[in-house]
Amino acid sequence: MIKQHIFICVLCATTLVACQPSEEQRAAILVSDAQTLVDSGQWRQARIVLDSLHVTYPKQIGQRRLAKALEDSITYLEAQRTLAYTDTLLPPLLEQVDRLIKRFKYEKNADYEDYGKYVHRLLNTGSNTSRNFLQAYVLDNRQTIVKSYYYGNIQVNQKSILLHSEGEDTKFAGRNHHFQDGAHHEIMTIENEDALALLNFISTHHQHKIRVEGKGDKPNRNWVYYLNEQEKQALSDTYQLGWLMKDINRLEQMQRVSNAQINRYKQR
Repeated sequence: MIKQHIFICVLCATTLVACQPSEEQRAAILVSDAQTLVDSGQWRQARIVLDSLHVTYPKQIGQRRLAKALEDSITYLEAQRTLAYTDTLLPPLLEQVDRLIKRFKYEKNADYEDYGKYVHRLLNTGSNTSRNFLQAYVLDNRQTIVKSYYYGNIQVNQKSILLHSEGEDTKFAGRNHHFQDGAHHEIMTIENEDALALLNFISTHHQHKIRVEGKGDKPNRNWVYYLNEQEKQALSDTYQLGWLMKDINRLEQMQRVSNAQINRYKQR
């Protein structure tokens, strides 16, 4: 009786083991589940399932190849969607730039400049060489630059500038360049995100008085001036152009990546 009971238990255990799906079958189920998710537009979830397959069943080469092909299909579908997205957003942004760019002039010295720049017509460096002021421009590689110009009888080693308006302060630092031509000239360059943040502060407070305090390497080497209405308007316009160019650059990069992914998929 005991032997018969043991035999039945062994038989049941053997049957249960035999009924368990193999690793290949379990991997195939994951591929099928991922395909269902792709068909329903749940591409991110499908990628998660396929990642699980690669980690859990590394030896199931056949199913992993199917998974890789499915991943490539997801990349292609995502690229198509991204391309459609950028094609919708770019035209209105380009139209805004076309309207705004009329307030700027394009400058480039081919002898030493890799990129040209769009400078607001009200921010002419040539007529401002003997005073302290802010200049801003947008390069044709879509980068925004702000320059803090110092002019005086002593070298201050410009370290930063502090903007103040309506009880709010914001401080920026950058690379400083110094030269002497009778008086001392210093130009501190602030780039990209910091430049946009500075211009955003000016744009936000352009209807109020904006105080600029330049800071040198010693407490007695600070200087103060206020932005006039013309400067505030020009710098606010430059902020708008810089922000538009940044968005356009991001969308154009997305387009390039998407087109490359689509072309690679089609060539297979």
